[in-house]
Amino acid sequence: MSFYWKTRTLISGDYREIERNMIQYHNQKVIQRYSGKEDIYCIIRLYTMDGGLFCVFFRALEGISYSIQNGFIPVIDMQTKANIFLSKKERKAKNAWELFFQQPVKTEKTLKEIHKLPNKIIYDNPIGPGNIFELIFAPNITKYWRKLCKKYIHYSTEIEKYISQYKDMFYPEDRILGVLARGTDYLNSAANVAHGHPVQPNINELITNTKRLIEEQQCNKIFLATEDQKILHAMQSEFGDRLLFIEQKRYYGIQEKRLVHLDDYSKDAIEMNRAYLTAIHYLSKCNCLFGGFVTGTTGAFLLSDGFLMASKNSNYGIMVIMDLMMQKH
Repeated sequence: MSFYWKTRTLISGDYREIERNMIQYHNQKVIQRYSGKEDIYCIIRLYTMDGGLFCVFFRALEGISYSIQNGFIPVIDMQTKANIFLSKKERKAKNAWELFFQQPVKTEKTLKEIHKLPNKIIYDNPIGPGNIFELIFAPNITKYWRKLCKKYIHYSTEIEKYISQYKDMFYPEDRILGVLARGTDYLNSAANVAHGHPVQPNINELITNTKRLIEEQQCNKIFLATEDQKILHAMQSEFGDRLLFIEQKRYYGIQEKRLVHLDDYSKDAIEMNRAYLTAIHYLSKCNCLFGGFVTGTTGAFLLSDGFLMASKNSNYGIMVIMDLMMQKH
């Protein structure tokens, strides 16, 4: 690091700036030394105590994209720094990414071994690929990120087992509307403000749009993904045995704290997100998809084989229509 950066950092007291500049300096040296001569590993270091699984998912995608475009080997690191899934003690033995997904590229080396290599760079907590409106409504952008998902995003063995538990719920002759309903990202305040994404459809709007879509698109079943027990009860009352969903822990409506800050959520974070990823997987296999603008809806959109039409609905909703027979699960 240059004298200028050392001095600036010491004066400002911003020790994250020390780390950022040391990483930048290290990466430049590695690329100068190994580029075109040996493989360079790109350690995509992710950490968050606020965002959920698909917030991390999109950061990982950005890191994978950067790695591939520059000829590096991407390696996801959710072990070095804090995340909502594992305690500091647990992270000594586990990489949180591998609880849900395989590494993007198979390698015989472990993350610990790669960290010790001289021919590795670090991509520190990328912010993710643009905004989710572009991912859905710009066809060329959608095509790029969907192709990246197909090639580099693969479920872990545990997630594959979890997903397979529910495959018998679905029949090839069914035509299914997938609905993603977020209801617990609101704090108990007069403003009823959503955190990290636009305000989501309320229960009445969900039911109204679901009725309209199953009629317009001739669907006979609805698959609901929600962590909100109140929404599940309302949808069950309205649609009865036409409603499909997976079993998971759910919460009631507005919380005093953000969901990821609740003590019982932290204790059950792995199980909760296994269920969430399973629900997103099945949403991606539905014939039609309806939900608010959140990372989970966008994740289902990119993990799908493609929908024929995407259209906006008010300020929050998306409606994605696929006029094809449902794929086998």
